[in-house]
Amino acid sequence: MAAGVILLVIAALLGIFGILAILGGAMMGQISNLAGQTGLTEEQANALMTVGRTFIVVFGGVALAIGLAHLLSGIGVLRRRGWARILGLVMSVLGVLPWLLVLASSALAATQRIPAGYLQDSGLTVEEYGQIAGTGWIIGIAFAAIGLAAYTYVLVVLIRRGREFA
Repeated sequence: MAAGVILLVIAALLGIFGILAILGGAMMGQISNLAGQTGLTEEQANALMTVGRTFIVVFGGVALAIGLAHLLSGIGVLRRRGWARILGLVMSVLGVLPWLLVLASSALAATQRIPAGYLQDSGLTVEEYGQIAGTGWIIGIAFAAIGLAAYTYVLVVLIRRGREFA
């Protein structure tokens, strides 16, 4: 039952993320002209906005589709359906992989040194930058650990309790 609930929670989070991404992509066309502020020509700024908007809307659509797959598998797992177990296993394996990458990259980023001159015009000291970056690394590692734990739990439960699905 917990595996189904976790899949439903992930589905809700992906749905919210997908909707916000699509709305954000749609609103990119409303941003004022960036040409004068970024050093880009008006044509370059418009091309950048078009590509960015398309990418974000497609990314949001993919998140919605993956969220729908999680929703279907969560409902099916709660009803003990065999197809939902398989779909839940696939979603869990596909969910474990990016969270492993996020965890590894966050841990790797925490060990990187700041290049000389990197903070020259930022107004930050090395200590201030280290505190800000450290907070980001901790949050990244925490989110990755939570996501990885949730998907791993679902994966283990669906593998070990396969006989309960008809």
